[in-house]
Amino acid sequence: MSTQTIAKLPRLLLVSAIATALPLEAAYAQLEEVFVTAERREASVQDVPLAVSAFNEQMIDQLQIDDTLDLINIVPNLFGGNNTGLGTANMYYMRAQGNDESVATFDPPVGTYVDDVYITRQNANNFTLFDVERLEVLRGPQGTLYGRNTTGGAISVIMRKPGEEMSGYLEAGVGRWDRTMIRGSVDLPVNDRVLTKFSYYSVDDDGYLNNTVDGKTYNAVDSTGWRAAFRFLLTDTVTWDVSVDGGDTQAANIHGFLDGDRRVSGSNITSGLPAGLVQKADYGNQVDMLNIVSNLAWEVGGGTANFIVGSREIEQDFLINFPVAPTIPDFFVIDNLGEHDMFSAELKWAGNIMDDRVFLTGGIYYMDEKNTTDWRSYLDLAGVGVPVPPSVAFLTLADRIMDNTTESLAIYAQADIKIGESGTLTVGARYTDEEKDVALVGSVTSEQIAAAGVPLEQSESKVTPRLAYSHAINDDMMAYVSATNGFKSGGWNARATVGSEFLPFGPESIWAYEAGLRADWLDGRLRTNLTAFYSDLDDLQTTAAVNGIFTTTNAGGLEVTGFEAEITALPTENWQIFATLGLQDAKYVDLPSGCSVPNTSFAAYDVDCNAATPKRSPDETFTLGTFVDFTVGELVLTPSVMVRYIGENVTGTRNAGPNDSTTIYNLGLRVSMATNDLWELNLECKNCGDETFTQSNLFIPYYNLPETWMASVKFRFGNR
Repeated sequence: MSTQTIAKLPRLLLVSAIATALPLEAAYAQLEEVFVTAERREASVQDVPLAVSAFNEQMIDQLQIDDTLDLINIVPNLFGGNNTGLGTANMYYMRAQGNDESVATFDPPVGTYVDDVYITRQNANNFTLFDVERLEVLRGPQGTLYGRNTTGGAISVIMRKPGEEMSGYLEAGVGRWDRTMIRGSVDLPVNDRVLTKFSYYSVDDDGYLNNTVDGKTYNAVDSTGWRAAFRFLLTDTVTWDVSVDGGDTQAANIHGFLDGDRRVSGSNITSGLPAGLVQKADYGNQVDMLNIVSNLAWEVGGGTANFIVGSREIEQDFLINFPVAPTIPDFFVIDNLGEHDMFSAELKWAGNIMDDRVFLTGGIYYMDEKNTTDWRSYLDLAGVGVPVPPSVAFLTLADRIMDNTTESLAIYAQADIKIGESGTLTVGARYTDEEKDVALVGSVTSEQIAAAGVPLEQSESKVTPRLAYSHAINDDMMAYVSATNGFKSGGWNARATVGSEFLPFGPESIWAYEAGLRADWLDGRLRTNLTAFYSDLDDLQTTAAVNGIFTTTNAGGLEVTGFEAEITALPTENWQIFATLGLQDAKYVDLPSGCSVPNTSFAAYDVDCNAATPKRSPDETFTLGTFVDFTVGELVLTPSVMVRYIGENVTGTRNAGPNDSTTIYNLGLRVSMATNDLWELNLECKNCGDETFTQSNLFIPYYNLPETWMASVKFRFGNR
């Protein structure tokens, strides 16, 4: 860790000690026990030897988690934002590991899962949350039970299953930028054996980006989604869950320059590309999705077997401009049509063996992904002052159609072995065999790539083990240590404009070591979950613009040392306080040789050939929040405050896109009935001080969302 971080540890320990000694004599309630499936079986989060942040439905509402991107305000050592240009794509950086590319030949190191099904593409991983049972954020590699591309961690979304009684909710709201929102869900059981659930949401606003050319606003959101879930209780020991969901979202993250408190753009392509150019997509970004999940569970052999099948179809069309200055708004332009199809199947068994001394989880996993991307890129030569005829002022850099596939097969097993009365030894491993191929036609072809000596196929086989030991010190305290291995497969630099630049990059691998303490104090009114970690990553994949070419390379190694704390307290039965702390010291190591000043080629060096700061890895992130219930007559008022501090960081390679430390705060007020919880009024504000900081950097900084607010009314019925 850095000297400053080490110096602050005594203060942190002092705060923890004071919190532990607080005389909470007025409290009668206890903190709710949160159950997770972080180890692919249900267990209390306090008993799991992993660094996992878990949020149930009530916490999701209280913490204003409206989509998965809101998790960056709460989870320790998690930084993120929308990809440049795309409002449907989230790039997450967890413990300094992440990926800011959404092209189909790149894989994110922070995996996203919905109901145990892996979401392959980053270009549509910003999920609007409706009817969610639980969110789990697993920090650190999950290479045994979750498998591929989780060197940084995993975000798992668990949807609500159909209920046994008719119930549901309906919510409607309005907000800033003429925002309207409606969402709802209803459980409609057919009989004791067939249960159904139907859910829907719609979000629409006018956007906040003011275009000075056409006078319109952009970066609007127009999103609708639906879900139909079915639970078939075939027998007393066989359950079949099936869900089908889909929707379409229009959401862009087009750059806006700051003009006072406004975001402005001077793009000239909002109504289309210049005459003579064939346009593929409309201006902005649109994604259509259709997803199917089937989970057949049956009791067999003293445990439970699951056959989990997932199918996901994504169509994404976008036309996006990337400026370098207010006077050059269309410096770089991408016109894109994409189709991304994924199928996965997993057969898993989990249960006790050897007279209940061992809990075994094992299975086999298969995934097949096919992507077709038809895209053209342009450069505004006239805008940068190049004296060219009008016919070539908007230069076509490349026009190609790319097909790429991934086929992955894995076998895994993990055993939790009881050691004495209080200890558990966890031993696990996963074998993964993965094959990728790519083919191109157009201005860049497979023949050109092969002629340059670049392989059109990649294959990788890897065993990723895990070893952990946990010890129950008493009924309310558990400590653990662990060592976990993970890897992420390689790919190609698909943004190349000529075959010789379509260079491959290899897989990255990581060993992570953790020591954790999970404890409940004061009869369950104070919870302190502490984790110390060290990760050692080889062949880090990171993206940089090298001499005007976008490339991903294996930049060297990455070492991260850190500490994480999640603390929750109930001073009284109607008052809750929570805090999260993330400390990390990330540094590049084992850098390649050959850097020369001024550096324009190596992503992990600065311009003077000194080791750069790893991007999106602030030394400190801190969240402090509270909410309390006040009864006023027949009403219960619940104000809430949440403050997020983000330390200094850089958001681009070679120390580009620096950020000073930033503090943002969210406010909320819930009004409900004292006698029942059928009606609820919610007022919420995010980034209430309208703080601006950089989340991405492509030529110039891309900023976080401005201040937003929303007022909504929710009505519940049945037992919901």
